[in-house]
Parts: sequence; C-alpha cells; structure tokens
Amino acid sequence: MKPKYLLMLIVALVIVMSGCSCPATLESNNSSSTSQNQTAGVGGTDEGEFITGVASVDTVQVLVMESFPVQVNVEATGYLSDGCTTIGNVTTKKDGNTFYVEISTMRPRDALCTQALVPFTKSVPLDVYGLEKGVYTVDVNGKTASFELSVDNILSNSN
Repeated sequence: MKPKYLLMLIVALVIVMSGCSCPATLESNNSSSTSQNQTAGVGGTDEGEFITGVASVDTVQVLVMESFPVQVNVEATGYLSDGCTTIGNVTTKKDGNTFYVEISTMRPRDALCTQALVPFTKSVPLDVYGLEKGVYTVDVNGKTASFELSVDNILSNSN
C-alpha cells in the first residue's frame, strides 16, 4: 500500500511544479546584455533576470479615425512564445514617410512556463499631427501596412 501513496505523492508534486513560476512583479537587472535566440521572441537578449526580444507579429492594421485633426492607431496582432513572456516596451520613431514601431517582449530567465503560444493584440497610437498629405508606411517588427492622409493634418487659424 505504501508504494501506491508514494507514487501518488510524486505525481502530485510533479503536477504542482509544472505550473508557471513567473514572479508577480517584474524587476530588471541590466548587468549584462548578450544576444541569444530565446523563447522571449526573435533575437532575444539576456538582461540579468530577464530575457528580452521582439514580439512575433502576424498582421498589422492601420486605423484612421474620422476626426480632424486625424488620429491614427496601429493594431498589431501576433503571438508570444510561452505563458511567461509579456509585452515589454513599445517604441515608435518616424523616418521620412515611414513609422517604425517595435514591440518588445520580456520573460523571466529562470521561469518554468507553459510552452504554448499566447496570442496578443497591441494598439499603438501614431503621432500624425502636423503631417503633410501623402502616403505613409508603418513597419511593426517587420510587418508593414500603409495609410494615406488626403489633406495636411494640421488645424489652420483662418480668422
């Protein structure tokens, strides 16, 4: 009888230990930065307690709001590589008529996580006030979309 109880105890411990052991709060320790391809995303880097990378983006959609001045949001959908990886910083920069948006990821380095893809959707506002009319491109982690401003996006003071 005792081996049966011991086996049940071992199975219970394995089940408990297989869950995600992600910490409740994320603290960054930027002691080193070596390039690795980890489960945090494409081109991850090891930054102390966390592995950072960029999110895998499948689709990019540009939403132009019907207002004046026009407001533009970019909606990116994709996946995170495991149950402990989260969206990190989102940075936006403009070069000419192209907006570059980078959605980064972070993951605790030593966490035990579910190895299932986790879908995400991230909406990012673009600073389009003051732009001249024209066609603009948005690049989010390598996936692109475009939008057009039919008029200059600035309020005029016509008194």
